[in-house]
Amino acid sequence: MLQRGKREQAAGKLLQKVPELTSLNLEIRETRSNGLANDTQYIRRVVVEHAHALFEMPCSYSSCDNGGYDVTREILNALASRTARFEGECACRGSCGSEFCSRVLRYVATATYRTNAEVGA
Repeated sequence: MLQRGKREQAAGKLLQKVPELTSLNLEIRETRSNGLANDTQYIRRVVVEHAHALFEMPCSYSSCDNGGYDVTREILNALASRTARFEGECACRGSCGSEFCSRVLRYVATATYRTNAEVGA
């Protein structure tokens, strides 16, 4: 938790990076790399007024050690270009015993932005 807090502080606030952002939802699906069973799906509704500019998610596989996904760069790049809908994927960086974790996170993001006239208001 302490390390996460330090990373959030270093990342800064999301609205400082993308001031025209008004909403952001992430549809997340986590699967094994072979696409077989054990899917985890959820929607993450980002509270942009309070969110940090850090998009890290833990691996949900209980046997995964030090796993997780960091899609910060990809999401911030899409938001900076005011993309309304974008998607991506990321392999887990953890391990299960002596092997790499085989889980993959796929996301579909939808974002809304203020118009240029609203940003200046």
